[in-house]
Amino acid sequence: MPVLSEIRYSREATVAAVTGYFDFLAKMYLNEADILRPPEGGWPEIMPQRLKGLGKTDEVTLLLRHLPYIRPNYAISGPDAGPCGVQFYCWLDPIRSLDLTGQESQDSEEEFDTMKFMTEGGHRDVIPSHVVGLTSSEDLEDLFMLDTQLGVIYWLECPGRIWHHPTRERIEDDAYDYAAEDEADWRNYPAFAIADFFELLKDQFRQLDVIPISPSRVLDPTLQAIYREHSWPDLDRYQKEECLKAVGAMARERYPISL
Repeated sequence: MPVLSEIRYSREATVAAVTGYFDFLAKMYLNEADILRPPEGGWPEIMPQRLKGLGKTDEVTLLLRHLPYIRPNYAISGPDAGPCGVQFYCWLDPIRSLDLTGQESQDSEEEFDTMKFMTEGGHRDVIPSHVVGLTSSEDLEDLFMLDTQLGVIYWLECPGRIWHHPTRERIEDDAYDYAAEDEADWRNYPAFAIADFFELLKDQFRQLDVIPISPSRVLDPTLQAIYREHSWPDLDRYQKEECLKAVGAMARERYPISL
């Protein structure tokens, strides 16, 4: 297994890994138009001086500036984009809604606190400034925390089947040996090198351990046969539109209440 001393953080590689994952989802089920891609130079509204109230490092802000995002369906929550109904947090929308004057106010403090609550949940008081949450979930538990110093992603509340049988190698280091006492609990969840982490997520779809039933909903594996009938996971032969139509029909029959 890899160790922390062997891993290096790269903003460019991180952006490439996230972009590659979103592109993969678009080939399988996500609407291409729902991927928001930054212009050359990054999102102009995301800049360090504007996000001082977030309490994050300049590197975190610059990473957020260059990341793609998934268009939210409601408020700031987007389509399911991983196991357990994980949704990637669209940092772009709440940042755009900030007071353009840049003046500190009670309202802006509350907005920053909401951003941290949505992406860090109950751990937000012990998440350091160089770590940023990429996701939000209904229960604020299944969170992806990216450390821009160590170059790893922690999966908080990682499902047991992935925790114990990951398709990519986990970081070997014990968090209680390298982390501050108040950080060790959340850092003790499975950690992966950033590129490996996004390949692990792709593996859940390749193996049909999670099943998209529409361009925005993902369920656990009960509809595997339909995907295989439409040539998944061979991306050169996979029939996306036909597959999603067949899956949607079956899902409406099996899960009429949840849909």
